[in-house]
Amino acid sequence: MTATPPVKKLKKAVVPLEGVHCASCVTRLENGLGSLDGMAGVSVNLPSRTAFISYDASVTGQKQIEERIGDLGYKALAFSESSISAENTALKELEREKAMFLRRFLLGLVLTAFLLADYAFSFSEYTLMVVAGLAWWFAGRHFHEGFLRASRAYTADMNSLVSLSTTVTFLYGVYVTVAPAGNGHYHAQWHEVGMLITFINLGRWLEARSKSKAGEAVARLFKIAPKFARRLKDGKEETVPVGEIRPGDVILLRPGEQAPVDGRVTAGASAMDESLLTGEAVPAEKEPGARVYAGTVNKTGSLEFSAEGVGEETVLMRIIKAVEESQAEKSAVQHLVDKISAWFVPAVLLIAAGSAAAWVYYGAGPARAVSIFAAVLAVACPCAMGLAVPMAVAVGFGRAASAGILIRNADVLERVSGVDVVIFDKTGTVTEGRLRLDGVFPEKNGRDFLKLLASAEEKSEHPFAEAVRQKAREAGVRPEPLTAFEAVPGKGVRARSADGEIVVGSLKWFDELGLAVPARVREDIKGAPASMLLLALDGDYKGYAALGDAVRPEAAELIKELEAMGIEPVMASGDRQAVVAATAAAVGIKTFHAEVFPEEKRQIVMRYKALGKRTAMVGDGFNDAPALSEADIGMAMRSGTDVAAQASDMTLMHNDLRSVITAVRISKAIKRVIKQNLAWAFAYNIVLIPLAAGAFYPSLGLVIPPSAAGAAMALSSVSVVMNSLRLRRVKL
Repeated sequence: MTATPPVKKLKKAVVPLEGVHCASCVTRLENGLGSLDGMAGVSVNLPSRTAFISYDASVTGQKQIEERIGDLGYKALAFSESSISAENTALKELEREKAMFLRRFLLGLVLTAFLLADYAFSFSEYTLMVVAGLAWWFAGRHFHEGFLRASRAYTADMNSLVSLSTTVTFLYGVYVTVAPAGNGHYHAQWHEVGMLITFINLGRWLEARSKSKAGEAVARLFKIAPKFARRLKDGKEETVPVGEIRPGDVILLRPGEQAPVDGRVTAGASAMDESLLTGEAVPAEKEPGARVYAGTVNKTGSLEFSAEGVGEETVLMRIIKAVEESQAEKSAVQHLVDKISAWFVPAVLLIAAGSAAAWVYYGAGPARAVSIFAAVLAVACPCAMGLAVPMAVAVGFGRAASAGILIRNADVLERVSGVDVVIFDKTGTVTEGRLRLDGVFPEKNGRDFLKLLASAEEKSEHPFAEAVRQKAREAGVRPEPLTAFEAVPGKGVRARSADGEIVVGSLKWFDELGLAVPARVREDIKGAPASMLLLALDGDYKGYAALGDAVRPEAAELIKELEAMGIEPVMASGDRQAVVAATAAAVGIKTFHAEVFPEEKRQIVMRYKALGKRTAMVGDGFNDAPALSEADIGMAMRSGTDVAAQASDMTLMHNDLRSVITAVRISKAIKRVIKQNLAWAFAYNIVLIPLAAGAFYPSLGLVIPPSAAGAAMALSSVSVVMNSLRLRRVKL
């Protein structure tokens, strides 16, 4: 008998890291942690310097993971299952580094200014050596410490390149100063040491500053979340930290306050500003039974509500978590860049050493060889390559989140930007998903008819009944009390009031009951694009009511925009042919499929894919999940079910169909910036490394000194970051 293998106890952790600066760091961490027993998955995000880890808790744990991170030359700043606390730690570390780079840039600037003043004041070589030594160590200490950490782990990274280039230049200057014999007219280039470190520190400060801006979209969401709540307990009000709120607790919300958790109103009435989640400027009216969401603002009256979603289970925190986890997923392009980066630094070290040796071989002095060696190391920029994709994704996903679009991972971008067909569900997607009473068609008095209809439906729980009651409230019609009530599933209701016996239901049920319906009425409702409720009083037909689902006001505009972009809109619905045809005509959709089951929706998607079409499916319900999963891109409306959201690649939080166009636009913009970043990063290294090595010197007389190489390297990574930041202002 074969033993059943034990079930893995997979746990997830988010680990903010110290010392991660380039693509080589990412590769080293992912490979090093990935080789640890029990690790199921590791993804390191360079812009946020955070590791997303999945591990088998029965094999390894926090201590072993943190030790491995330390062995690799880095430090785990926290170890948390909560992406929220990890994000806070990462943001604090980024602010600390930003301040450190600024201090060391300013120190290097002052010391370098002194070294350059030598051209005017002719200081002694020993004075210059001491000042250059101060710049080398105190302004560049973090590079040397990073180099030592990498060396202990038998690897190399960007810190290795900077540290080696400045150290070799400085030590050679010390050598020719202390032992000038045999060095001819060569003078130590002390200013090169100071300028190289100063330029790179400036670049790193600008990069850190830009990275903090890239995370502002998510950081703002963190700041929005309230820290305290007013809890009602045993009739008394108490102010407690939000973390202490549990499902079922009753929360008091006064005007101007933010909801601390998700819940449902139990007492009071007010209007809530939900623009953070929905994008809707008009406040949402709240009364008992209505949902309240964390982070939304109470505008008018006081409310009491029962907590339901707390902590990371609130809609707000799920948005934040979705944005962060999407950045942990790497695209195929990013995996390729990571593979290239893995051998980039060792290759640069070989090129630098080989170039210096070649210059010596062809008769150049040691001074030229040292300069070439330092310039090649200084100019090489793995940072630009490592940041090209994740920086664009981080900024772009943040911009998308601010527009109410949650993107699951970077691979979605490629598919969305090339979509050919968008298939829409009808109910709750193209329509608002809320039944309304479109009209009443009585035989005599309309108000009396509505009163009979409202009375019969007063105790019914059917969605039709709620639409009737809503219409009656709007018309100021009060239903009569009932002495008897019976709901007949799938057919209608029977009720008795002071007016007599009321029957409300479908034409088919009226025929079953033998209730006479005029021929003209039968003709009117035959094939009508709405649901019909017929009413009879004491066996006599009194009229009918038409119920429909309102089309979203933006739907027709969306369809026109899609067609203008060359994208074909299609509708697939389980509703009746007449209803689907009418809805499609109302919004301008030419191709539609009616009376289809969930599996048939999936088959429709498959047929378009078989024709070579890239498909997107937009839906909101459980019955849309198979098609959402099958489509190249699944887009779920926020008002829909969790099943639909889980099956989708994107969630449209604003419940506005125009978000479909916005999703296509932001995806194309992110993809475009990624291509620009990669083109710049690779072109930069392909051109400037040979230039720094002196490959163009024999033919063009071109060669760059180490200080200029350092400035170019700083400019390269900053350019990638700044180009990515343009996504914050992209027009959607």
